[in-house]
Amino acid sequence: MINKILSYFADSVTYENFPDAPSPDYHWLKNSDNKPLWIGIPKNKISDSQLDLLKNLFHFVENEDYTQLRGAALSWNKFLFQEGAIPSTDSDEVRFIQFHLQANEVDYAEIHEALNGFFPEHIIIWLTDSYGIIIEEKKEVSENAEELFSIASTLESDFYIKISFYIGKFQKVSAHLPHFFSRERLVFDELNRHSTRDVVYTFEKAFPMLLATNLPEHLKEIMEASILGAFGEDQELMTTIKVFLENNSNASLSAKKLYVHRNTLQYRLDKFMEKTGVNLKDLDAAVVVYLASLYEEIR
Repeated sequence: MINKILSYFADSVTYENFPDAPSPDYHWLKNSDNKPLWIGIPKNKISDSQLDLLKNLFHFVENEDYTQLRGAALSWNKFLFQEGAIPSTDSDEVRFIQFHLQANEVDYAEIHEALNGFFPEHIIIWLTDSYGIIIEEKKEVSENAEELFSIASTLESDFYIKISFYIGKFQKVSAHLPHFFSRERLVFDELNRHSTRDVVYTFEKAFPMLLATNLPEHLKEIMEASILGAFGEDQELMTTIKVFLENNSNASLSAKKLYVHRNTLQYRLDKFMEKTGVNLKDLDAAVVVYLASLYEEIR
């Protein structure tokens, strides 16, 4: 396959080791064979769709100014993307909090300074102008979703940008860690391809959403003809069911979040169950309905 790629992109270059000063005019990819090979493809010779295809076949390194990285950030960058040595840490476990910005015009120096203020004890590595990772060592108190949601709200109000986070799983610092991060990165990449209202993701939150978007066509057809058919044009009903299930079928809490009386909530639940014959108190049924609501929301 490598030879075919090199023949198709005639101006490509290859290296047995990642170059110390990679040219910003190239996209850099690495094969996963026992004997690694780095491939540089000129940016002006490859389309976005071709690059997306190659990203699924090879390990892709976002272009960045490597000379700006120093100390621990440089060590982690080499470890994660260039098969460098395992960095020294105070803890034997770390996790990666990925972030992605959405804005028309951004002063990235100010955003970087703000993130450093929010995460003074963590390592921050920008991989593109809109995407980066925060490396958090495991301690007694870790960052949580509520804190990240508050940070996202502050950045939106102060800089008029939208930012989303993906909180990864703590893992042992070992040679396997770069591969594990690459799997988490694929999850966040897929989440960013869908339009959702969520700001902070975890694996538990992302899993049902991604599952709902990757259902086989025959399951989608059954779901659309039955459960989604009950929603019809009634967006309010779908929102009610989704909030109810997200709050562990707690009627009081769900009514409070929906700003409706508990009797109104119960009326809507009864209406849905009457239309579909689905008992929301049944766990299996609740899971299917929740996946259906996620599918309808992001398709």
